Amino acid sequence: MFKTISGSKLADRSKGLFSQLNSLARETQLIVRTSAKFSAEGFLLSLFKAVLTGKASFGQIARDLKRSEKRSISRQAVHGRVDKTAVSFMISVTGQALKERWAEQKLICSKVFNRVLIEDSTQAKTHVNNAGDFPGHGNGKGKTAGCKSDLVFDLLTGEPLYQTLHLATDQDRELGKDLVDLVEKDDLVLRDMGYFAVKEFDLIAHRGAYWLSRVPVSVKIFDLEGSKLETILRNSKARQLELEVLVTEDRHRARLLAVRAAPEVAKERRRKRRQKARELGKQPSKDMLLRDGWYLLITNIGEDLMGSSNLFKLYATRWQIEITFRAWKQSGQLIKALARDTNEFHLQCLMYAAIIILILTMKIASLLHQQHARDRLSLEKLADDLGSHILTLLSLDHFGQYDPDPRHIKMDPRSRKSLLQIAMECLT
Repeated sequence: MFKTISGSKLADRSKGLFSQLNSLARETQLIVRTSAKFSAEGFLLSLFKAVLTGKASFGQIARDLKRSEKRSISRQAVHGRVDKTAVSFMISVTGQALKERWAEQKLICSKVFNRVLIEDSTQAKTHVNNAGDFPGHGNGKGKTAGCKSDLVFDLLTGEPLYQTLHLATDQDRELGKDLVDLVEKDDLVLRDMGYFAVKEFDLIAHRGAYWLSRVPVSVKIFDLEGSKLETILRNSKARQLELEVLVTEDRHRARLLAVRAAPEVAKERRRKRRQKARELGKQPSKDMLLRDGWYLLITNIGEDLMGSSNLFKLYATRWQIEITFRAWKQSGQLIKALARDTNEFHLQCLMYAAIIILILTMKIASLLHQQHARDRLSLEKLADDLGSHILTLLSLDHFGQYDPDPRHIKMDPRSRKSLLQIAMECLT
């Protein structure tokens, strides 16, 4: 059975955040004078409920505020309140939530790395009429609208470290530049191909940290004698290769790990590549089709620190962030909340409310994992359960009373290992 996280543990930590709401509201000028109709706490709670239920109109926010405040507020008054000061307030609350550390110890004890930082982004669509403020990439038929949330968290503690809101058209490679400022000595940064940037890898290495990444097919790679990677792969009969390489035209030195993909995997990859090329009126190159037959990783982690097998297993744990995003989107009605023709301030407030809920969910998950390391917790079920708890609240003062039933948040039995178990085996 699970130990409770209610009482001093969760209550004290959540109180530390929510007790600062009034000061943050005054600093951002969301609140200038005290009102019986509108409080920082009530405003935040009403936005939480908006993204959890999908009922996010100004009228619905006003109705939710009525349940928290001493006097009711009109829809028009809420519309007037949701302006740039409201967005500034939500950004400040997000920053404060990220700044606080709830985890007391690491979920996984690593003998090699200080932290394992995983970064990725996810997009949320909104009404096409919002494309002026939130342009999308389009769908081939017309314009689209949406925004993108970029998340960084530490796999070893489960704590989110950084989460920001961007336009859907912002490139991951550009967003990834901000992570470098967070990197500390002996950190490991796991990156997907969308964030691939050799210059950032060099900056990470200069901070005394490590990086591990998949390789986009467009990146040129040579061995130390100048032979192309494709030539080496084409001539190899081995299932696995490991060699020192030079990456891009600037010849950045790195360690490359290559494992041959299963025939059915390689066949499906090539089918998709040919189909995508046909849609663009092109033909895929032979080099691209050759690489589709391999899994390729590059890193600055030496063989003395970690072998190739564990590096592939460790990289697979990057999928944890996809599970996190899935839990976030499935636990509420964010898509429904954003699917409205409204102003940019309203949409930003809703998106930041959803971001704060995700941050709180991850922090609670880290507390639960620390207390119950042997139990397999489901982040999706926890997110659903926490959302149900928030919807019952009339005040955020009672947020810390959250006490999940263990039967409701345990992962369903399965034979394969969890990503956290895989990470633990690689790092300990």
